[in-house]
Amino acid sequence: MFKLLLKAIIFGVFPILVFVMITSRTSIIGGIQSFVVLTGSMEPSLPVGSIVFTKKFPSYRQKDVVAFKTGNVIVTHRIIDFETKNNIYYYKTQGDANNNPDSPMVSQDQILGRAFFLVPYLGKLALFLKTIPGFLLLIGFPAIIYIILEIINIKKEMTKEIEKKLLEKMKKG
Repeated sequence: MFKLLLKAIIFGVFPILVFVMITSRTSIIGGIQSFVVLTGSMEPSLPVGSIVFTKKFPSYRQKDVVAFKTGNVIVTHRIIDFETKNNIYYYKTQGDANNNPDSPMVSQDQILGRAFFLVPYLGKLALFLKTIPGFLLLIGFPAIIYIILEIINIKKEMTKEIEKKLLEKMKKG
């Protein structure tokens, strides 16, 4: 049972975690990027610690939830209005839990993508995985235990084969 659970974790959860880790750094997988919600500005729609998956689109509409870069910070807020200046779209955004809109308006090229999928609270795990203890606890140790169990199985099978060959020799001899 333990071995089955370990296999499920390694082969089921590990690919998902790798996908989240890759999309948190780059958009090379289908243009998808993921971000962890760090503040309560979008609650209850986007709870703190959730992971939001975004994808870039040519344009955005009112009520879309978008991730955008402002300085060194990535913000995920809702578009409440927009305007065009010199053929460039500018969006007025606001967190659902905020009383006032963000300032200044966000230009089209600041937007990293529109939110299309949310996994509540998984971001807390993703943030923990980025630490050395988190990586060791959730990825390293289960992988090492699985490898050790497989080595034990290989040893058992080799022992069986050796015993089988010895019995065959004893019968012949």
